[in-house]
Order: sequence, then C-alpha cells, then structure tokens
Amino acid sequence: MKEYLKKNLPKTSLIFVIILFVTNFLTLMIPQIGEIVLLYPSNLSEPLNWYRFFTYPLYVGGLITWIHNSIVIILTGFIIENKIKRKDLISLILLSSFVGGLIFIILNQNNNYNLPIAAPTMISWGYWSATIIIGLKSWKSLNLFEKIVLVLCALSILSIWNDNIGFFMGQISVIVIIGIITIAKYEKK
Repeated sequence: MKEYLKKNLPKTSLIFVIILFVTNFLTLMIPQIGEIVLLYPSNLSEPLNWYRFFTYPLYVGGLITWIHNSIVIILTGFIIENKIKRKDLISLILLSSFVGGLIFIILNQNNNYNLPIAAPTMISWGYWSATIIIGLKSWKSLNLFEKIVLVLCALSILSIWNDNIGFFMGQISVIVIIGIITIAKYEKK
C-alpha cells in the first residue's frame, strides 16, 4: 500500500484541499473575507461580482465541511488523477464550481432571503461524477482500494438531497454535465 500511495498520490487534489483548508481558516479568522467570496442570487445581475462563481467554494464553512469534502476529493483523486491530465482536472474544478453556482442563483432569483451559496460541495460532486465514469470504464484495471472507493461513491448518491431546490438542481447539473463530458472525452486506458 505504501508503494501505491507513493506512486498514485493525488497531488493536485491534495494541493486543492490544502488551499481549501487555508481559506477555511482565513474566513473563520477574518469574516470579511467571506463576504468577498460568497455567491448570492442577486449577483447574477451584477457583472462585477461574477468572479464569485469561482470563489464561493473557498468559503468552506467550518472544519467538518472541510473534512467531508477533503475525503471525497482525495479518495476520488486516487482514481481520476492518474487517468486524466492536470489541466482537465483543473477544468473539472472550475466547471463544477461555475455550473453549480449558476444553477443555484438562477433557481433562487425570487428567493426573498437572498441566501448565498458556499462550500466546495459542487466540486466534490464533479469529482464524484468523473470518478464513477472513469472507474466504470477502467474497472478491470482498478485495484481493491480503488474499487472500494468506487463502490462508496456509488452508495453516496443517496446523500444528494438538499432542501434548497437551487442547490439540489446545481448538484444534479454538475453530476450530469461532468458525467457527459467525461464519457465523451475519456476512453478506457
């Protein structure tokens, strides 16, 4: 296992998780930073705030949320990082963030509370979707650890529910779009 970890360590995912930890710490220590990165439904009509489509995942919202998303990102990273290019992984992160945020704010435009979206959950679902597709395409070449991760991913579909329809549909949209792109782009290696 030690040799496997050394050879297959998901470096990009680990760097991303460290960035999330640092920004989580910063937003907890300096709450004003959170107001700069959060994505509100009202931001759709404010082009100068569109940068928030890519910054809202940096507001992690606490240690438990960070741990949960980090586990998903790192475990799924073991499967996908060795099968896709780094630029494609970064594109997956950005596209998951953008699609999830866009669907969230479109569906919450008439929400009187103007609730923001935060946390890297949409990115976790993007990782999840790519992992399911790539894992199924390369099932025979996966080792036992990777197969266990894939089965856990499949079981986690039961946790997709959210009371906010915008957030729920954002999750579904990320899963579907990343899944379609992954199917189209990656052949069994």
